[in-house]
Amino acid sequence: MPAFIYLLLPILFWSGNYILGRILVSDGIDPFSVSFLRWCLACLIILPFAYKKLWRERKIIVKNWPLLVLFGWLGICNYNLFLYIGLNTTTVTNAVLLNSIMPVMILITARLLLGNKTSWLQNTGILVSTLGAITIVSRGSLDTFLHLSFSQGDLWIITAAISWAIYSVLIVKRPKEMSLIGFFACTAIIGTLFQTPLFLLFGHNQITHFTASNWGAIVYMGLFASIGAFLCWNTGVQKLGAATAGHFIHLLPVFSIGLSVIFLGEHLLNFHYAGITLIFSGIFIATVLNKKRPSTT
Repeated sequence: MPAFIYLLLPILFWSGNYILGRILVSDGIDPFSVSFLRWCLACLIILPFAYKKLWRERKIIVKNWPLLVLFGWLGICNYNLFLYIGLNTTTVTNAVLLNSIMPVMILITARLLLGNKTSWLQNTGILVSTLGAITIVSRGSLDTFLHLSFSQGDLWIITAAISWAIYSVLIVKRPKEMSLIGFFACTAIIGTLFQTPLFLLFGHNQITHFTASNWGAIVYMGLFASIGAFLCWNTGVQKLGAATAGHFIHLLPVFSIGLSVIFLGEHLLNFHYAGITLIFSGIFIATVLNKKRPSTT
């Protein structure tokens, strides 16, 4: 499978998670319950396939436990929980816009933590695709963009984006001798353990009151938005690097709009087409053209 597919699939899965997460918190399901149940289910699904790996790699886990705890905290606990908390109190427009700046955060974080440098083509691609994301969420109106207001929920979304940027940059430092499924299962368990006391303290929904559609959404989150997305994302980052992977975050509003058209009967307008064109152009410049650029070394 082409390497870029590993980065496209997580965006598709997370777009569905984004929509379903918004629906769940709008229905009164608290974010602590949504995140905890999602990852409990993901752990139950992955453990039958991963427990032998975890046992064989137990010495590696013990040796690298501080790093694994950091990954579980940043990527499993913080990002997902903060996103759902943010969706509870902010608008969809603001949340998508704030998520669209994640590629910039990833590049800045990679420069600060790893000393990575970006080419002028990568920077141009980031600028073009960021303009595309802004075009979509502002509905092609400068006035809409200038009058966006920021709430407490927006701060949660920003914090989630920062957590994911650090996770994406540091993922290249995961123990190389550890299998991908073992790494994911280990960090998923750690992240779920972090969420357990928060769920017990702040979760207020009775699980027995969940509807079939509520459980259907959580099953999707546990299977596709958790296991499928994280395994693909980690593979994609390993193959293409954090900077390149960051560009694909710009596809989140594109895929979210596409899912809205399919499942909610919404229609694409002119600003959608303009934004999608800019996003794909930016990704093309930063990935395809950048790789074809002759080396100056």
